Amino acid sequence: MNVLLISRPGLSLLRTLRESETAWDAIRFYGPIGLTIGVYIPVSTLAGAISLTSDLRFFIRKYTVDHLFQLRPGVYYTAALSRSRYLTRDLGVSEEWPYRLVYWIENGGKIRKQRAKEWNSEEVIYSSLPLEPESDEENEGISIEDRIRGRIDMTYDKIPGGYLFEVWCTKPEHEMF
Repeated sequence: MNVLLISRPGLSLLRTLRESETAWDAIRFYGPIGLTIGVYIPVSTLAGAISLTSDLRFFIRKYTVDHLFQLRPGVYYTAALSRSRYLTRDLGVSEEWPYRLVYWIENGGKIRKQRAKEWNSEEVIYSSLPLEPESDEENEGISIEDRIRGRIDMTYDKIPGGYLFEVWCTKPEHEMF
């Protein structure tokens, strides 16, 4: 279980969170990793991730475009789907889950969302790579070797001009697009 905070365009989110004593006290022990598109926070449980995002609610509203929960490698859930799964104590969303979106995060920070069934993957050539850290000074305590060995799995699909995520969502979120 991990949390991905997608920052507003032109903002170094990890630096902004470090400058706030309240935010830094909430995330510092999780070992947050600054990324070019935001901050990746490894968390051990879904309850812990939901609690952490609740603690960071002000900062998420002010400094981020969206936040996602990674339940397993390559599978991201929206906040609404994560909360509904937690409240019903049903974490078992099957591989046939019909409500999926494609998030295309452009290098400028803008997010484009589209239903996964309507996404034309032939238009874009991409490959699975680990998320790129913002800089080494932003990621104290996590060596490049650990990232290469896969200690922290931050899988996404990189495409020319941005990042591509498949995000599972709730039915109302899916119907908005």
